[in-house]
Amino acid sequence: MTTFGRRSTAKQWARLAMKTGLLLTDMKLWSALSDQLKDHAGDLRDVFKDRYEDTTDRIQDARSALRGGSNWVSPVAGFVGGVGVGIAVGMLFAPVSGEEARAVIRDRARDVGNKVNEMTGSRFQPTGTDGD
Repeated sequence: MTTFGRRSTAKQWARLAMKTGLLLTDMKLWSALSDQLKDHAGDLRDVFKDRYEDTTDRIQDARSALRGGSNWVSPVAGFVGGVGVGIAVGMLFAPVSGEEARAVIRDRARDVGNKVNEMTGSRFQPTGTDGD
């Protein structure tokens, strides 16, 4: 494939396909790859073991957090702050006017509130000044 910038012919593509086929059926290549995989199996085992231990530690931390033994305020505040920044940036770059964006947000918030009320059986009715 020395003519990369020029128009390639069917003959050149056929040669590439044959070379690729020969490479994929070469037993020396596959045996070398299998030897390397065997050599690195121990390394992979160590990586998996470390990740497993890290995951079990996180699960234990989550269990203690559910029991009230962990500080969860900071991550939740960071998440809520990130959502707020995302909404603000989205509103800045929205392809609609501010009035339309506020109306859409108000409608979506009302829909979410209604769904929450339906799910919880709550009788709380949000108050609004949109004139509905």
